[in-house]
Amino acid sequence: MDVGRPFQLGGVHMEKKLFDRFKRKGISTIFSNQSTPIQDGDDLLSYYASLALYHPDIILVFSPNGQIVSQNRDSIRKILGFSPEQGTDFKRSMPPETYDMLHLAFKQALKGNAERLEVNLPTIYDELIYLSTTFIPIKASDNVVEGVYILVQNITEKVELRQTLLIRETHLNTAQTVAKVGSWEYLIAEDKLTCSDNFYDIFGIDKTVALPMNSTYELVHPDDYGTTWDIMSESLQKGTGYTADFRIHHGKTMQVRYLRVQAETIRKNEKPYKLVGVIKDNTEQKLLELKLTETNNRLIHIYDNLSIGIWMREKIDGNIVFASKGIEDILQIPLEKLYKEPDYWMNMILHSHRQEVFKAFKRLRNGERIQVKYRIKSGDGKTKWLAEETIPWVDENGEITNLFGMVIDISSEIEMQERLQYIASYDSLTALPNQKTLYEKIDKLCENNQPFALLYLDLDRLNVINDSLGYHVGDELLIRVTNRLTQALPESGFLSRISSNDFVILIKDYASKDSLFQFAEDIITRIQKPMTIKEFDLQVTTSMGISFFPEDGRDKLTLLENGHTALFHAKKHGKNNYQIYSNSRDISSYKKFILEKDMRKAYVNEEFEIYYQPQVNEKGILQGAEALLRWNHHDWGLISPGEFIPLAEENHLINNIGDWVIRKVCAQLRDWKDKGYTLRPIAVNLSPIRFMKKGLVELVKEQLEIYSIPARYLEFEITEGSKLKSENSVLTALKGLKELGVKIAIDDFGVGYSSLSYLQEFQADTIKIDRSFVQNLSPENKTENAIVSTVLHLAKGLDMKVVAEGVEEYDQYLFLKQKECDIFQGYLFSKPIPLRQFEKILKVGYIKLNVQKRTFSKENERRESFRFDFPYPLLGEMKILEVNNRKVNLGSAKILIENLSIGGLKVLSTLRLPIHTNMKFNFTFQIMNETFHLSGTFVWKSQSKEETFFYGIAFDTTEQEQNRLAEIINKMTVLSNLNQEIPNTTFIYENTYAYLRKNPL
Repeated sequence: MDVGRPFQLGGVHMEKKLFDRFKRKGISTIFSNQSTPIQDGDDLLSYYASLALYHPDIILVFSPNGQIVSQNRDSIRKILGFSPEQGTDFKRSMPPETYDMLHLAFKQALKGNAERLEVNLPTIYDELIYLSTTFIPIKASDNVVEGVYILVQNITEKVELRQTLLIRETHLNTAQTVAKVGSWEYLIAEDKLTCSDNFYDIFGIDKTVALPMNSTYELVHPDDYGTTWDIMSESLQKGTGYTADFRIHHGKTMQVRYLRVQAETIRKNEKPYKLVGVIKDNTEQKLLELKLTETNNRLIHIYDNLSIGIWMREKIDGNIVFASKGIEDILQIPLEKLYKEPDYWMNMILHSHRQEVFKAFKRLRNGERIQVKYRIKSGDGKTKWLAEETIPWVDENGEITNLFGMVIDISSEIEMQERLQYIASYDSLTALPNQKTLYEKIDKLCENNQPFALLYLDLDRLNVINDSLGYHVGDELLIRVTNRLTQALPESGFLSRISSNDFVILIKDYASKDSLFQFAEDIITRIQKPMTIKEFDLQVTTSMGISFFPEDGRDKLTLLENGHTALFHAKKHGKNNYQIYSNSRDISSYKKFILEKDMRKAYVNEEFEIYYQPQVNEKGILQGAEALLRWNHHDWGLISPGEFIPLAEENHLINNIGDWVIRKVCAQLRDWKDKGYTLRPIAVNLSPIRFMKKGLVELVKEQLEIYSIPARYLEFEITEGSKLKSENSVLTALKGLKELGVKIAIDDFGVGYSSLSYLQEFQADTIKIDRSFVQNLSPENKTENAIVSTVLHLAKGLDMKVVAEGVEEYDQYLFLKQKECDIFQGYLFSKPIPLRQFEKILKVGYIKLNVQKRTFSKENERRESFRFDFPYPLLGEMKILEVNNRKVNLGSAKILIENLSIGGLKVLSTLRLPIHTNMKFNFTFQIMNETFHLSGTFVWKSQSKEETFFYGIAFDTTEQEQNRLAEIINKMTVLSNLNQEIPNTTFIYENTYAYLRKNPL
């Protein structure tokens, strides 16, 4: 047999030698191919030969030096992929550690010890094969090892299968660990329980080869032991499977664990001999279920004790699976009714709400959350407001599986809301709409852009009734007035009460403004009718201001403010009348309208100018001056503070203007100081409103520091007629000004809210006697004389300085001088003059006293034609026709005509009108049943008494009108010469100024 190259362990060929040795010693080789038995021990050798020849594995015979003597099958080369012709050095073809293991086993065999190894060898195809090698020593009769058998078996498939099984077992154990499952097998007869690794972990017992069933049952919870044992015993008896849930005490932690076991019975010879099963640790799930159950029970307890209702429904139209007791209380029906009839609730919704609610419910099908409010008729017959919120539960497929809802009885909240809405929108006393509702109404009317009128009413002297008779009488009066207003209100009218005694009426769709004015007069007449309240006979009047949309404003605030401005104008006209905020009512309203419109622009453009009226002592030496504001309007000329300051207060500009005057006066004082003039104190008349606004003291301090002016040269005049006493902010501001060193003067002392406590609280430095007392000083007027004397004496006792205002006559000067008046201010010395004129006086420091009595000059009357002086003032009317060549359509103003010629008129009026040629007027009057309408312009102006003015008018007439005037003047002249009355003429026979006080023109 060609065995090829020997397996080099020893390095010497000994095949023949070993064979011969075996033969000499009576041992035949088992690797011989001869079929003839060997003579010595033929039978035994024959057996050995047959075993070696037919053994399914490879048998190699090695000499002691490591040479392959023989082999029974194909060479090991073939297993490794080598051909028989290839010479192979196996030492180089195997890993060193493998060779070392084989070499060590071979040596052990030579020592007489059998060895078995499993090795892996690479093939020439880079594949690993697994071989089982057994080294068996070959011993002679003398027990000497003569060689080594090596049995080689290819176990690659077994090893791979074993590895696969091991991996699967690992995976199974891992899966059981993750799933918290253990497998087990129980041999009934042997009472032997075999378990997986995770089974031991679940029970908390040490791993053993086998254990009896009782060892696991010792850990079962006492409460579950009996039931679980009975289930298993029944299964063993009947040979059926079973499932059981039970608790154990973990063998190591002693924690309670929740387990589930499932087992099947295996039969043998028709008898149960084995149980096979799995056990699962359900502790976490069970604890979660218990926690969820506990939570659900708590939630149900909470839900059932809430006043709201909680419910859950299957799908959109499914059954109700849960409803809290709150729903039963809200709907007043048994819950069983809802469980049986899920739509019963829907049928309780009032018909007026169903369409809205069902429309909202349709959105649930889109997976939307909804909130709805609606009314129902509950089971006890009551109507209730409910608020419901419903949330759909959508699964991963977009299907709605459940509806969750909450419902609340909001009836009391709705009632409260309606009550609060009523309180917020209506006056509690009169039940009329309040200011909030009025604002909303005006906004809607403005949005509609349709004309409407706003009537702003104020009840005159209501505060007197409240203070003297009590608020219960005043409240009843307001209710009576409300009834009268409501009865007079047209169908399109809207009436509201916005404050204590203020009402606002809105009228739309009125026929004409004249009809609206008639309505206003009717309101005034209705209100002033006497009424009896609590045994008191009362009569109240109302003043009214009217504004129109859109000409007087396009928003609520403008319309209300303009209506209030017109109301203020009505108050000034003696109350119990109405005035309109319009440029078409009369001249006074038109002028007021223009001034209000231009005032803000005038402030921004600094169109105001400061005049100065000197204040002198008895010798005419300049002691100071009062700064008086003037506005030189481009159409109406020089406007006095008496006209525009009230407008500035109404339009909230008065504080800005007052601050502007303070800055200008301080700057002017600095300019005079730089020019080297002797500084004199300048008095600034501030509005009482400014003292109530923060920052006055800081402003004054800042200006004095900026211009480096000593505070003693600045004096603030406080109008004594204003209600300042109760204002702490005013007293604080005055104290701060005094600490700066600014002087304080009480202006108009003796009128208004006179109180000697003013002198103490204000700590004033100066008292200014009001001009109304000074102008009435005369030997015959003992009352004014006594008042002025008392004031002077009081001031001396308080060490205060006294300034007499309005000194216009020499007799007034003499009286005041005799009473030791300190300072004089008035036309007798100087009227208010512009800055440049005052600087001339300031430079000289002296005003020469004009000892002659002041008279009104007539040098401006330059009519060449004969003037007829009326024996009494003639009542006429005056209208403005044009302003700056722009025609205007205004109402008329009444005038008193002093004289008449074919060239013009002399009139007396309370209006302040400019002497400009850019205004054209029309004058209407009636003489001896003849009515004249003549146009003309103002050519001169002179101030009379009590804020009245004389005007000279030049006619712009035709020759025909002049002839007509000449004829009527001649007739009146003849009658006058004959001392006869002029008939059919509208004369005013009472005192002119008394008439004007009662009927301001």
